[in-house]
Parts: sequence; C-alpha cells; structure tokens
Amino acid sequence: MLEASEYVMVYDATLVTDSLRVAMHFGKKHGNVLRAYDELACSETYRALNFELTMQGIPGPNGATRKERLVRMTKDGFMFMVMGFTGKEAACIKERYICEFNKMANQLEQIGSSLWVRRLALEARNANSFEWASFGSKRMLERRRELPKIRTEREQLDFEMQPPLFGQISQPQELAP
Repeated sequence: MLEASEYVMVYDATLVTDSLRVAMHFGKKHGNVLRAYDELACSETYRALNFELTMQGIPGPNGATRKERLVRMTKDGFMFMVMGFTGKEAACIKERYICEFNKMANQLEQIGSSLWVRRLALEARNANSFEWASFGSKRMLERRRELPKIRTEREQLDFEMQPPLFGQISQPQELAP
C-alpha cells in the first residue's frame, strides 16, 4: 500500500489523484474503477471540471507497451466517485485521502504566502532604490549596481511561485546585467 503522501500529486498546478491509485488503495481492479467512472451520474460540466480521461503506457512483454485508460481527478471528483465504495477499509482510506489533500493544499498555501511576502519586500526595495537614484549621480551608480541583483531575485521568486509541470524542476538562468 502506498503512503498517504503518494495519494495526491500536483498535475498542471492542480492537486489530483488518479484511477490507478484509487484501485490500488481500495483493493479493486483498475477496470472496475474505470467502470465506476463511466457510470458516474454527474453533469458533463462537473465531469469536465473534476475528471480528466487520458491514456498511459503500460509495459508489456519483450519491451512492448500498450495504452490503457487513466482518469485523473480532483478532490471533489475523487469524493464523488468513491462515495459509493463501502466497508471499514474504504471509510479509512477516504478519510486519509481527504486529510492528505488538505495537508498538501495547506503546504502549498503557506509556501505561496511566504513567496508573496518576499516578492512584496523585493518590490519595495526596488521602488526605494529607484527613488534614491533620482537624488544624484552617486545614488544612480548605486542603483545601477543593485538593479541586476533585484532582477535576478525577482526572476528566482517568479520561478518559485510557478508550480513545476510534471515534477520537473530546473533553475532559471541568471539575467545579464
């Protein structure tokens, strides 16, 4: 069984889980979870907002791969789908999923708040530097030395504030002065 932190992932800047993880955690065949998805009695709007049907490659014999359906779902989509699953283990897993979604959402919110505080402080420093530069040539030289640092720090903060896609993280290149 996967750890609770593996229930939830960030995909395209959204917290999601998928039908394969649901099948593993509930001890169901993936095909049965896909059937539950197919039989959901929700509106097309709700389905479009909370579920994404995609294909994944499954390794087969001799290095061959086959395509299999996979459904990514938001917390709301997950809850809608698994409300019909029953049993003590199902109830425990539903509770763990909810807790993990909330925990990850709180962590992302805290990180975002911290980054915004840093960004606002940087912009205040930049504005102050700009104001002082208008008081003479000595201050203008200081501004010219400080501006590349401010630009580099702004670019780094912008990078940190954007969630990486597909878990790939690469550092931004430094700006030229």
